[in-house]
Amino acid sequence: MARFNEDTRVKIPATIQFLRLKYNYQSLKTDDVDIDFNTKIFVNRFKPALEKINGRPFTYDEIKSIITDIHNMLKNNDLGKEFYNWLIDPKDKAKLIDFTDIKNNDFAVVDELPFSVVEGTEEGSFRPDINILINGMPLAFLEVKKPNNEGGIQKEFDRMINKRLQNPDYKKFFNMIQIVAFSNNMEYEEDDDVEDVKAGSFYTTPNGMNTSFSFFREDDEQFHLKYEYKDIDKDTIKYVMKDCGYNPAEAETPEFEENLKTTSPCNSFVTSIFDKERFLYFLQYGMMFVNEQVPQKHIMRYPQFFATRKIIERLESGGKGGIIWHTQGSGKTALAAYSNRVIRDYYAKKNISTRFFFVVDRLDLLTQASIEFANRGLKTVNCEDKAGFTKELNKTLSTDLGSKSIGEICVVNIQKFEGKMPEAKNDYKANVQRIFFIDEAHRSYSSTGEFFKNLMTCDLDAVYIALTGTPLLSKKERSNLKFGDYIHKYFYDKSIADGYTLRIKKENIDTVAKSEIKKNLEMEDNQLEDKDVYESDAYVQALGAFIERDFVNFRLQNSDLSIGGMIVCRTNPQAKKVHEWFKDNSKLSTGLVITDTDDPKQKQINKNNQLDFRETLSPDILIVNFMLTTGYDVKRLKKMYLLRGPHAQSLLQTISRVNRPYKSPSGKVYKYGYIVDFVDIEQEYDKTIEAYIKELEADLNENGEDEGSLSGLVIDKEDINRKFHKYASELEDIVSTDNLEKFSKQLTYFNKETLLKIRRLLNGIKECQTEFILSRAMDYAAQIDSDKNKKLLKATQERIDFVNLSQNTVDMMDVISNDEVVEILYEFIKVKVIIMDLGQITQDNPKFKRFSEVVKDIQNEIKRNKNKGDIKIRKLDELLQKIFNDLSISDLNDLDNITDVLLEALERARNINYENERLSKIYGGNYAFVKTYQDAIETYPADKSEIERTLVIIYSVIEDVLDKEIVIVQGRKNFADSVKSKATKILLKEKLYGKIKGFYAQLLNDLYTNIQLFK
Repeated sequence: MARFNEDTRVKIPATIQFLRLKYNYQSLKTDDVDIDFNTKIFVNRFKPALEKINGRPFTYDEIKSIITDIHNMLKNNDLGKEFYNWLIDPKDKAKLIDFTDIKNNDFAVVDELPFSVVEGTEEGSFRPDINILINGMPLAFLEVKKPNNEGGIQKEFDRMINKRLQNPDYKKFFNMIQIVAFSNNMEYEEDDDVEDVKAGSFYTTPNGMNTSFSFFREDDEQFHLKYEYKDIDKDTIKYVMKDCGYNPAEAETPEFEENLKTTSPCNSFVTSIFDKERFLYFLQYGMMFVNEQVPQKHIMRYPQFFATRKIIERLESGGKGGIIWHTQGSGKTALAAYSNRVIRDYYAKKNISTRFFFVVDRLDLLTQASIEFANRGLKTVNCEDKAGFTKELNKTLSTDLGSKSIGEICVVNIQKFEGKMPEAKNDYKANVQRIFFIDEAHRSYSSTGEFFKNLMTCDLDAVYIALTGTPLLSKKERSNLKFGDYIHKYFYDKSIADGYTLRIKKENIDTVAKSEIKKNLEMEDNQLEDKDVYESDAYVQALGAFIERDFVNFRLQNSDLSIGGMIVCRTNPQAKKVHEWFKDNSKLSTGLVITDTDDPKQKQINKNNQLDFRETLSPDILIVNFMLTTGYDVKRLKKMYLLRGPHAQSLLQTISRVNRPYKSPSGKVYKYGYIVDFVDIEQEYDKTIEAYIKELEADLNENGEDEGSLSGLVIDKEDINRKFHKYASELEDIVSTDNLEKFSKQLTYFNKETLLKIRRLLNGIKECQTEFILSRAMDYAAQIDSDKNKKLLKATQERIDFVNLSQNTVDMMDVISNDEVVEILYEFIKVKVIIMDLGQITQDNPKFKRFSEVVKDIQNEIKRNKNKGDIKIRKLDELLQKIFNDLSISDLNDLDNITDVLLEALERARNINYENERLSKIYGGNYAFVKTYQDAIETYPADKSEIERTLVIIYSVIEDVLDKEIVIVQGRKNFADSVKSKATKILLKEKLYGKIKGFYAQLLNDLYTNIQLFK
């Protein structure tokens, strides 16, 4: 019979896809397999590969020494940084990868490689589905799931972060592995409102608890169409099928043939990421170690990957620069850092030295960029004046890079450069290429002004790469006329879909507040200028009162005190007055960030406020004029009060300060950034977006590429209303919500996935109501009966809880309270009773009370048990699952019958705990020994009494140190050696050693692990 599962649907077809990419297949069953236990390096591939790369033979002792050095590096607490540096720049060590000649390397895949931590066993190991080897080193793996798997791809993300990356025994393996990928062979979901990503293919690099997963959307449509795949014959496919434990005939089934197509979502992803050249590119240029409060390791996002490659394409074609149009929040500073190494190596192959300059037009941006580059390992030189810039411009070589630097970049602030800029000199005729990254290229570079002309003429042979999220498109000032054509584009729609940025929700001030503020503007003196009005005490009073009330309510509605705000003022004097108002009248704290030449202290105050707002939860609100409206990215900044109307690209830059994804300390995930619009930006926004869309259409007609969309960045209550009706319509297609009792009955017929979808739609409706209230659109909010929606959600959650309880009974009972279990079962039974038309049942019903008391007793016994992995507990779990799954009520007397069955389960639970307590007394109450015993009697070939006596002897020799940290501090190997030195003689004397010799070492390893668990 054909097997239709994860392996035959995804894993084996993906393995064949690797072979099409000209990878070799490595079986774990062939005689020549030689795997180093500590590193999982395949020595049988590693040795010949290194000999080929390094052009000389290696003895086995030399290979063993190299692998030992690698293992020692992998044990570092550095996310694998030292090992990675060896990979890409071996210096005086053996070269591990040949990045200059791809064909010199050995690429292979091996399925189900166990990453074991104890030699001779797979206990405690993890086994990725497909492991990717370069020169025998496991540098990547791909985990696959079948389409529509329960929990979706999110389940794999959770397992990776919460289990594998938290296991200290696995740390060294993840210090070696550079790319981790996941796929459930489905296309990405189109709806960016889904609660959790469920479908698609994703990649990341191990980054501890900060690991995040990236989409990969193929940017080059021709890449797959024109890819030269290797033909894989049927015999090879059948060999792989058999090697994976399946009948080779499975390869002949139509289902397998369908999944074998090169164009399946998973197979396409494999080609996009693991094409040999691209894989090496990711390894060489796509990793970056970031020095933050918690050190991190980042991998290129796919827009950065394609942009860096497009830069080289531009240079190869003779171009001298252009524009990279990437939306705000997409990591343009990081892109410049990644590009540094790519461009430097490109010119190095031509024997040309490079100097890199990152040009900003404000001091705060210089500071911010310098920190970003330094954190990424670049030596950063700050040029705050013309003299400093002149000095760096005339250098032909970078100096004093230091061993920890990955390159150099000069950050240049041209804000206060007066007159003509310096021109580059090359007195020694050195072969040097200067590369200028122009940050925020929509500002300060008027083509008729001195800045632009001087910048572009300071080195006529330089490469100029303009970075912007909002290019200039006016007839007089077009970015692409000044800096050249677009090198690469990445827009809001994809950025939002990829989870890098949020949509922005625009709120207009309510009618009452507007009339109050307007009344304060109706002053008798018609000769007053605007600033006299907007800086007046009356206006500031009305404004401050409104913002304070609104922001407090915003935090209250979201139950989140961590979110911060920003007030964008019309003028500096207005900003000062608003700040003073809050100091005098509000409990909210504000931080003033403005340019003030009259107050020398303001510069330091600005710096302190910026850092405090980013690093702490204070101040609550920043008050600015022009500062921080570009380039200031703080995730907790979620609400902006816009008192002035920026134009065109400045408008998009300003409102994008609130579009960074944010998860609050309490776990709330924000779907929007919010702006309160005091100046009615809608017309200006529409005009700006229309101009950008025309630019896209013109470019589309020119190059035929699908560029993406800019629509939908800013939404308002009408968009939320459309979303509400969409949710309501989808919900009605699944289940009727008119009658709560009928709704509850219908829920009993749905599977868990459908229940989760119903919950998502109801939560979506609930969020729409919250958004209406935040927008003060009470007429729209009135469409939603919040009380009814709450009841529907409660009924849905109760059904999900029961499904969870019936599928994972012991685990659920262990983590929830008695009352919660009783409530879940009561609600289920109540619905069953209503369906059978048996009348009403209450929790006071004697039959239900007897039932619930027995359930509570069972739960209490489960909570008492300290070894949920015990085989007897798992069997109890199966029994309880069967009871709850078969919970059938056709008569209230059935409840008594079910209770009688539960009493038998209760007796079993009590006996399990009684036996555990008996055992624990033997071992001084130490449950590490109890668990070791229980696992051992199921695993090892010895009599129970022999295992029990062996553990008693071991306990007697380490009893004195168990309560101290000595056992843990000495490490696994030293612990085993210490026990053996004391216990083996006793075991020999009692004639036990011969009976447990075969598993003695493993028994001690199990005990060491359990001592850690129960310490």
